[in-house]
Amino acid sequence: MYIGRFAPTPSGPLHFGSIVTAIASFLDAKSNGGKWLVKIDDIDQPRVIRGADAIILNSLKELHLYWDAPVVYQSHRINEYNKKIDYLKKLNAAYLCECSRRDINKLAITGVDGFIYPGICREKKINLSDRVSHRVEVKDELIITQDCIQGIVKQNLSSDIGDFIIKRSDGLFAYQFAVVVDNYLDGVTNIIRGYDLIQSVPRQVFLHQLLDIDVPEFSHIPIATKFDQKISKSCGNKIIIKGNEISIWLKCLAFLNQPMEAYSKSMNIEDIICEAIRCWSKNLIKPLRQIEIDDNIHT
Repeated sequence: MYIGRFAPTPSGPLHFGSIVTAIASFLDAKSNGGKWLVKIDDIDQPRVIRGADAIILNSLKELHLYWDAPVVYQSHRINEYNKKIDYLKKLNAAYLCECSRRDINKLAITGVDGFIYPGICREKKINLSDRVSHRVEVKDELIITQDCIQGIVKQNLSSDIGDFIIKRSDGLFAYQFAVVVDNYLDGVTNIIRGYDLIQSVPRQVFLHQLLDIDVPEFSHIPIATKFDQKISKSCGNKIIIKGNEISIWLKCLAFLNQPMEAYSKSMNIEDIICEAIRCWSKNLIKPLRQIEIDDNIHT
């Protein structure tokens, strides 16, 4: 069965880019007769703003984006993450690292997503303490994945990324690791998210394989930009939802390059959503990195 998911970080209210992602993942799930889940990515506690999760969930309801199972929180899954860390250590696939950023910067070269870790601690015997991180040992082989929108994604993790962190020295679990365990726990089969996360795919595929978890189908939609800058919470791109629900739906559908002939502002939101599900085609989404928007729904 198709199971899709929207996973916002509760660091502020939704913006246009995150709403586009929510709508795309919702429509893909519903058009395939599947379930649509909501997961709150609150594992990175320093980024969490108190009450932001409630604001996000209320915004989804205002847009008639209703989820099919209870909302789950990453912060409630610490035991599950630790179990998977222990499993990787038993496989000798993960090791402790005591390197500081300064240590790495001295020796590392820049790869596709920051510095390539040069394996400083791979052969060291390090005792577990509150000052060490956990890294997964990668292989010198090419990982090739077919993204349903962007096409082929490929990396050699050894030469492009290096052994990457799965649990930080401050005790927080890395996004790359937590999301893979979440996929297992939620039974996720299909992932739709922004293009800014496409470089994460090979690392996540590698972890799925290490943990013997089925790899979901990936689709990365273009990033919404305004004045050539990514729309985000940190840039103050607050969206006004109440009173603009229909306008937001239509703008998101247009952004996703869906057929617009059947829609009008005289339609109610339920009719628009039904038509959007009926006409949904992921194949129509343009394989671009970003799309500039011109709107009047931001403050």
